[in-house]
Amino acid sequence: MNTIGRNDFLHYTTMVSAKNNALVSGDRLKAILSDVDFTAVLVDGLGSGAGANASASIVIEELEKSPAIKLDSLLEKSNERMIGMRGAVAAAIRIKFKRKIIEFSSIGNISCYIFRQHSKKIIYPRQMMGYLSGSPKKFTVQALEYQSGDFFFLHSDGLEINEAKHLLNEEEFIRAQSARSNYIIFHNDDASFIAGRLF
Repeated sequence: MNTIGRNDFLHYTTMVSAKNNALVSGDRLKAILSDVDFTAVLVDGLGSGAGANASASIVIEELEKSPAIKLDSLLEKSNERMIGMRGAVAAAIRIKFKRKIIEFSSIGNISCYIFRQHSKKIIYPRQMMGYLSGSPKKFTVQALEYQSGDFFFLHSDGLEINEAKHLLNEEEFIRAQSARSNYIIFHNDDASFIAGRLF
């Protein structure tokens, strides 16, 4: 599954693929774009197949119910519903265009990169260890400023970025947005990403 969205502030792409070309992926994602902000969540259910998909779907459902929900509350509500489920790792991002702020909250090994074009640096937002399991957890939201021209890339552990510095190059990042970059390596697993360029 691939999606593309664009407005005057952002051009984003997403991809979800299933392990061994299965019908169901344990990865899920949801992206919501408006003229005011962009909110997205990427979730990797533990394991693969229908059980992993069911856990990942809980986070998607919570965002669909309340698109403006605070990111830490989204993860808290999702975590509460994970009792008896396999569990999942997840990352949520919200970009506020007017204030030029990126908010980020996560748990587990969803990787996030923010590529700063003006300084040619890569920012790695803080990640909380663990996974959504139903046991009590306290989530936080990190807020980072961005500038026009910055990029961001979130992905599950079904893929990796080899030498991320190469994605500071806009042409290479555009290739990454369509999964054509030689610096993106896919593993034999469910895989997903959300990639965007900010204007």
